[in-house]
Amino acid sequence: MRLLNKLMLVPALALLLGLARPAAAAGIVHIVQPGEDLYRIGLAYGISWQAIMAANGLTSEFIYSGESLVIPVDGSSAAPSDTTTAQPAATPAPAPTQAAAQAPAQAAASGGSYIIQPGDTLWLIAQRFGLSVSDLMTANGILNPNYIYYGMALNIPGPGAPALGKVLAVSGQAQALPLDCESRSAVDWAAYFGASIGELDFLGKLPESDDPDVGFVGNARGALGQIPPNDYGVHAGPVAALLRAYGVGARAARGLTWDDLRAEIDAGRPAIVWVVGQVGYGTPLQYTAASTGHTTTVAHFEHTVMLIGYGASTVTVLDGGTAYLRSMAQFLASWGALGDMAVLWAPA
Repeated sequence: MRLLNKLMLVPALALLLGLARPAAAAGIVHIVQPGEDLYRIGLAYGISWQAIMAANGLTSEFIYSGESLVIPVDGSSAAPSDTTTAQPAATPAPAPTQAAAQAPAQAAASGGSYIIQPGDTLWLIAQRFGLSVSDLMTANGILNPNYIYYGMALNIPGPGAPALGKVLAVSGQAQALPLDCESRSAVDWAAYFGASIGELDFLGKLPESDDPDVGFVGNARGALGQIPPNDYGVHAGPVAALLRAYGVGARAARGLTWDDLRAEIDAGRPAIVWVVGQVGYGTPLQYTAASTGHTTTVAHFEHTVMLIGYGASTVTVLDGGTAYLRSMAQFLASWGALGDMAVLWAPA
């Protein structure tokens, strides 16, 4: 993913930093994943990295993999959003309220929803509702049972209820260059369908243009967050065309609906989708290429991920080598910023 690596993860400083930090403010807890930095995390939640530092009492920009960070969501400094986070295992579970105590019996009888409380795990929730962890993961499009967070709404399937979600077994790798996410997504997507293509080989064969609907705009080693004619990337059309040249059945489409994407997942086919940043919020902009006179929609921090699963109110995406959850609403907003664009499988 094309995200600024200006802040370093330093596992060796975990203990020292943890001891030096004062108590953090209230908010969603995010567990730092390998390769993340404060800027990247802030982008995912729609807040600044400075706000995260302030909320956690950080005096240094250094963070480490596995660290728990509070994400302020009081409405003044952050836009609420779902992400793949986990509550620390040591957090004690509070005594259930009367409504919470009644919820398992009600949901077990007819299905429903449950709001995750501090200290909850999928195993504990499954036990309350008489379900398996696999049932909950399938119904909610969850790939990793540890990546849940306080306040998240879970769909609770009733007895005999059909599965309300699906997650495909898709693997990927981190991209080699800052702005070649489309090539990384394309070769991982092609690998799922049995084709072996090199990431840089694919990138080198993309046409070049100042029009992202015609070819790659700018330098794949360029700076993040720009829009054409500066270093940017490429849209779905050229990617699908090159995949077909490699013998992989692919088609590019815009103006798709969620039902279109869900049908692909139900059929066992992941989709390459164009989003903003780490599936965050963005603003669509109109750009007219000088070489073609063609006007298209672009956005700062244009990015590609693979949609690999969904639940009742969440989606699962594969971003390079990392899979994570986003709320359905946040995904649809991020995808919509670039015109609901995707590369889907098609007969070769």
